[in-house]
Amino acid sequence: MKKKLILLLAVTMVAAFIFSGCNGAQEIKRPEPDGTTTEATGSCQAVLNGDTLTVSGETNLMDGTNGIISVLNANGITLEQQKITKNGDNLTWDFKVVDEWPEVVYGFITFDTQKADGQPDEVKKAYGNKFQNLTGKHTIWDQKGVIAVFQSEEVKVK
Repeated sequence: MKKKLILLLAVTMVAAFIFSGCNGAQEIKRPEPDGTTTEATGSCQAVLNGDTLTVSGETNLMDGTNGIISVLNANGITLEQQKITKNGDNLTWDFKVVDEWPEVVYGFITFDTQKADGQPDEVKKAYGNKFQNLTGKHTIWDQKGVIAVFQSEEVKVK
């Protein structure tokens, strides 16, 4: 009985290895638009003034769209972030530079359907439940949908 259990466990592990390791990375396909598309345009700047990093920008996305203004390091790790709701072209947030930050950081302004606490119905109606109706060079996507991303140039904070 013990030998059968060990053999069964070994066969199960080999099968799991074969079925999970042979296919390689799966391509994540961009969600297909299902309505009128909108090209996401905009910009992001990050400016250091003393020990304050101001991240600001603008976009053509509709007022009421939820987003995030953030500071990331070169490895893509979020150092600070602030949830915002677009209201006019005043997308700006001041972040206090702390000693733990690396020498170089980047400002980001992003709009998606997941991390920004979801979106109001009128925004989802215009851009789709997964933002699949957003297009342009400022869009990327993952398994959850399309993300409008605006990135600053690098900023040396130390």
